[in-house]
Amino acid sequence: MNHDPERWAVLGRAIRSDRERQGLTREQLAERVRDRGGQVTGRSITSLESGVVPKQRSKPPKLEPVVAALGWLPGWTDRILAGEDPSTVLHQQEAETPTGSPRSRLLELVPVVYEFSRTAVRLGAPASLRDRFDHLVQELLDSLAATQQPRAPYALAAYRPHAEGEGVPADDEARIEDAIRRNS
Repeated sequence: MNHDPERWAVLGRAIRSDRERQGLTREQLAERVRDRGGQVTGRSITSLESGVVPKQRSKPPKLEPVVAALGWLPGWTDRILAGEDPSTVLHQQEAETPTGSPRSRLLELVPVVYEFSRTAVRLGAPASLRDRFDHLVQELLDSLAATQQPRAPYALAAYRPHAEGEGVPADDEARIEDAIRRNS
């Protein structure tokens, strides 16, 4: 683990910059982490953004949940601590998409949309509304697929995350079989 104070300062500035870019306060980011099951406070985020070098041999336990809540992928903090430029690391996904197209961005958002509907149910919304919402998301994706590009050899209809303890949605098997039939 890198204990270079300058690399930790660079990482802290990258976290703060990305949080501010997303329009989040420290407390809002902490709430986002807590909504995902993590335990963090605004004070912990202040410490991370300040670039405090951990006294232990490993990263602070709050680091990865915080950056995950910002949308960072696993390994990005390690790359920044190893010396890579944060702007290169954080914008890598955009650079890897052929055109950085709005369609690519839309497809990146789909798992977040499903996470939203699952979270709403955990907070007390009716599961039937979640199912209607998910169905409308799929209709929207299907309408775009029909007008813009041929379908991929797989379909997003099969990707339906569910809340812990909720079990797999009953119609997943049918959706997967339907997607395979359509794409065969």
